[in-house]
Amino acid sequence: MEDGDGEEGTAKRAKLSAGDGGGGGGEDRLSALPDDLLVQILLRVGTSAAARTSVLSRRWRSLWYLLPELDFVSTADARAIRAALAYHGAPPLRLLLVSAVGATAGSVAEWLPLAARRLSGYLGLLNVVPKTKRDEGEGAAAGEVLELPCFASAANLALDLGFIAVAMPRSGVFSRLTLLSLDNVRFHRPCDLGDAVSSPRSPFLKSLTIQNAHGLSNLSIHSESLLQIRLGGLKGLKQLNVVAPALGALYVISCFSDPLAMSQPVADISAPQLETLHWEDAFDPSSVRFGNMANVKCLGTHFYLAFGQEDFGHNGDCLRLLQRFQFDALDRLSLTLAYMSELNDLENEYLMEEMTMLPDIMFLGLTVLASGHAIGPSVFHVLRMSTSIRRLELATDIYSSNPQARAACSSSCTCDLPPNWKTEELKLAFLHEVEINNFRGTEHQIALVKQLFGWAAMLKDMTINFCHSITESMARKVCQMLLSFSRPEILMNFYIYQQTTSGFVCSRGQMHRTKLVA
Repeated sequence: MEDGDGEEGTAKRAKLSAGDGGGGGGEDRLSALPDDLLVQILLRVGTSAAARTSVLSRRWRSLWYLLPELDFVSTADARAIRAALAYHGAPPLRLLLVSAVGATAGSVAEWLPLAARRLSGYLGLLNVVPKTKRDEGEGAAAGEVLELPCFASAANLALDLGFIAVAMPRSGVFSRLTLLSLDNVRFHRPCDLGDAVSSPRSPFLKSLTIQNAHGLSNLSIHSESLLQIRLGGLKGLKQLNVVAPALGALYVISCFSDPLAMSQPVADISAPQLETLHWEDAFDPSSVRFGNMANVKCLGTHFYLAFGQEDFGHNGDCLRLLQRFQFDALDRLSLTLAYMSELNDLENEYLMEEMTMLPDIMFLGLTVLASGHAIGPSVFHVLRMSTSIRRLELATDIYSSNPQARAACSSSCTCDLPPNWKTEELKLAFLHEVEINNFRGTEHQIALVKQLFGWAAMLKDMTINFCHSITESMARKVCQMLLSFSRPEILMNFYIYQQTTSGFVCSRGQMHRTKLVA
């Protein structure tokens, strides 16, 4: 609702506010408006401001309870939320947002069942808990368990619970639920999450995300409606069963990677329509069975250690997964290579040579967590097995924010070996487009870009996204250096980051061989 503009808008506001008891003594015309119109006005000012109008008069005392959208910030306590949700005659809620600091199972239980009865749209709950209080078992030891109610009419639920211990509802149907996201949660055993999210009780669920969870040892999902499943950091997961004939995307990340686990993780996935599979986890075909996945087009694997001990477990998981899809008609492969911060040629072997084959792909997304080391040899090794690619997306050190961790390695480091990557011929005859992210312009990175120009004779477009820590003046110097290696027919696009009061925003400039467009 607009405030109005010019003299006409000012006059309207003055007329509505006349007689509010502040001096004019006239009629209170604003309070005389019908509830539905006043509710629309209060929606524009937000929940906190709307709640403060309750002190104006008896007419306004409970008016804000009628809002169909409620947003409670951390200053709102459980009793205030409960009072708003329990008001008789209030309409269904299409939006409820709650942000709390250190909320307990008991405090959330004061209002959550009321929310389940009123909610028709989206519930977003964020419970911020200090890391020191997230130790596993704390909530269970205190005896506090949050019994999640069944949201019979809600469409979307996104709950970040701050590791509150929860129990899933044993009965009831989530008859309208399409999206469920549970983050930082400790499931109270026994947990029947799979029963709650399967088709009999969630017939229209399309997207399921479970991240950073404890206490979920067995998850079995049978869903006719699910299109996407994301599972990440499920500590203690031992068995995963998914039967989802419509599933299009499955992400399983660090759920079976517990080094202290005594038993082999087991997974059975039946998803014949699956197109995107990111299995960044333990993989052994004897216990992880994928069934018929003839439609997979995009594959993501566990990270691969470029230097290290020969029996490094993640490398074996990665290689076995690549072998499983070696002959499938993939379009895209997402692969991550990792380096330790310090390399010692007496303790660490060059492990890239164990990777002897890759699926025949058109798009390669390659992330290299280099820790300041040379990335040329490992990238060359991967590209040598990917000569059919049309597009290359390369990201370097995306998780490294410590300047010391990004420092150049010592002159005696073995990371630039073997040296054949600089001299051996490599023809990427189909590579037309390259995008490099988090570019810092280090000597190692520039050397690789120079080689790319020689390997890809048909390259048409290269995009460089500089790291946000790079200044504009430094970026311009690097741009000029890269242009000296390039060819006139290659369109070079450069992106830099500029700091603003609200964070970092991307500022694009397009640079050809002679001109930078700011």
